[in-house]
Amino acid sequence: MSKSIFLTPFFLALLLAIPGQSLAKVTGRCDNCHTMHNSQNGSALSGEPKGTLLVNNCVGCHSSGTSSTTYSLGGCAVPVVNYTGGEPSEHLAGGNFYWVSDAGGNDDAKGHNVYGIAGQDSQITADEGAPGGLFSCGPGACHATLAVEQTSISSLGSGCQGCHLNVMHHADDSATVVGSTGGYYRFLSGHMSGDGRGVEGIEDNDWHASKGVNDHNEYLGNAGGKTGSANLGTLGNTMTGYCCGCHGNFHIENEAADGSGAWIRHPSDAVIPNSGEYAAYIVYDPDVPVARPNFTDYSGPSSTVEPGTDLVMCLSCHRPHGSPYPDMLRWDYNLMSAGTTGGGAGNGCFVCHSNKDGI
Repeated sequence: MSKSIFLTPFFLALLLAIPGQSLAKVTGRCDNCHTMHNSQNGSALSGEPKGTLLVNNCVGCHSSGTSSTTYSLGGCAVPVVNYTGGEPSEHLAGGNFYWVSDAGGNDDAKGHNVYGIAGQDSQITADEGAPGGLFSCGPGACHATLAVEQTSISSLGSGCQGCHLNVMHHADDSATVVGSTGGYYRFLSGHMSGDGRGVEGIEDNDWHASKGVNDHNEYLGNAGGKTGSANLGTLGNTMTGYCCGCHGNFHIENEAADGSGAWIRHPSDAVIPNSGEYAAYIVYDPDVPVARPNFTDYSGPSSTVEPGTDLVMCLSCHRPHGSPYPDMLRWDYNLMSAGTTGGGAGNGCFVCHSNKDGI
């Protein structure tokens, strides 16, 4: 079967993950993901036909009740972002939608509201802005589809493309730093991400199903532009610049207006000081990731952090899909107690604020 008919698939199973190797394109039989006439094995598929002849939408493909991290679809490893088999004991770098989903109790504090994941999200109106939002995007935006037309919701069945706009599962993303040729890092594009409107980064080959100091994603950061909404578009192809498309007030005007230099919001895309408590964060912790100002000379993930150069960013503290903790935090904030030698010591906030715990 000629591949030329499959030019723009949206939600095809993601790249086969082989340790130490990243395939440039999806592999496997076309009918793992595509159907010519909305039927398989002599029976009609459930639901309406999907765009680009797909057998399922993104929520359907990336949900699982048997695996909380990845499952195999015809030999391809598919990352699971919505586990339906109970509370997951493991999850990928972006976390999991379980806690905000119907199965997990609809806890809006513990996951991103994405149309198609939880029943209550269909009740969110277009004029309900995101927390920390700077802009009103108009009907059908934000929680519903963002860049996808509202009229497409019924056929797509999800709002995942509000963030993962430029999905290119057949694109060549063999470059160390995934950019526009590969559909951008994790297909994240749109928003305020700068020239090309996409995120650039180094992708872990199994989405953090395994992780370590040498086994993690690498994120791009930019220390500039924090004093007004007009500057957000100058942050380049960075993860924080992208997040600012919906949550820009959490980034701008971080310092007090009285000239004292005091922080009034936790900084994002700010250089980690090479002094005091911060200088101790040297060995990379994949549960407290940092952003790099550039990827010059990077051939893969680095095991070290460079205070004075690397940056704290949105994903240093939050998981974008969801987590078991309020505000989608990466750790239990209740354990972050000054002077503690308990379960919170040495992790979470204390990875950067290294002398605030009791160790």
